[in-house]
Amino acid sequence: MNKEYRAFRRLYHFLYVVLFPVYRVKCIGGENIPAGPAVFCANHSSNFDPILLCMGIGIEHHPHFMAKIELFRMPVLSSVIRAIGSFPVDRDRSDIGAIKTAMKYLKAGEKVGIFPEGRRNLTEDGDAKRGAVQIADQMSVPVIPVYIPRNKKPFHTYTIVVGAPYLVNPERKKLSRAEYDGLAGVLMDKIAALKAAGEAGQ
Repeated sequence: MNKEYRAFRRLYHFLYVVLFPVYRVKCIGGENIPAGPAVFCANHSSNFDPILLCMGIGIEHHPHFMAKIELFRMPVLSSVIRAIGSFPVDRDRSDIGAIKTAMKYLKAGEKVGIFPEGRRNLTEDGDAKRGAVQIADQMSVPVIPVYIPRNKKPFHTYTIVVGAPYLVNPERKKLSRAEYDGLAGVLMDKIAALKAAGEAGQ
């Protein structure tokens, strides 16, 4: 058990005890999560989403989240999220460092968490950036689409839905930026398609 996973387990247990009485979380499709490296990709409407995702998929799965750089400018929070293996991305430019860090974790057999929309979006029609599918393709690892309910209310049960993992470019063709943009749209469609299962499971 590595240092980051030990820190993740401690934080998971703490947050579970603190939040479970207020926010109940269950998961549909957890059996879809493969062993080995993969990229969790979920819709994003709240800073609370990484916690809900982790509570849904369970402590045995440890996503290293690509998180906005602004969070790493808050001293206490930065120390906590760095300790569990999250890493910063500057959303206002092409952040090669963040991409290399994501690839490093995937190469080591770890899982990475990326919110493809890049920013919080309260609607169901958000556009995705190409980065998540491009990283998954370059590392030949599956993407795992995940739906997280957008409306956050205390004393409510949230159903996290995990879709089937898939390779974004199984034929390993050389793709253009426009083609990656198209594949990012396909990813968001897959995430949106999981909403019905979540609502049925409430």
